Amino acid sequence: MEVRSKTQSLIKETALEATRILAESYQGTVLDNLHIAIDKESGEVLFYDLDENCIASIVIDEWMGKTSLPDSTIISVLRSVIGEIEDDHGFDLLEIYKPFSVNYSDESLNVIEKLALIGDDMNLESDNDLLEKFDREFDEFLDKLLKE
Repeated sequence: MEVRSKTQSLIKETALEATRILAESYQGTVLDNLHIAIDKESGEVLFYDLDENCIASIVIDEWMGKTSLPDSTIISVLRSVIGEIEDDHGFDLLEIYKPFSVNYSDESLNVIEKLALIGDDMNLESDNDLLEKFDREFDEFLDKLLKE
């Protein structure tokens, strides 16, 4: 359990470093995804920006050579780390880019699992409820318009 805690701590430090790098020097016009990829052979955890530039990385000895390490284990660790960072307001440096998603991706940066949506503070209703609300509001607007 202590090793897992150390692993999470190392990944968290590197994710915060990636956040600082993006906040200080990101040149893109938008940031809608932050990708985290794992090289199970080398144990390397890599953070990529939207332009597929590796902005931070760390080697996790515990994951080195563990090619059979299940994605579910990695996802659990990454979700926990991202949750901690979000709770500690670690993504606030990227305020101008919110909302954006943090994804666990393969080496080609194809998303395996969406880990979190950062800055989605709008608390929108479900898609169906939202569409129904728009439909009702449109009907009310149309009725009012036709009565005038």
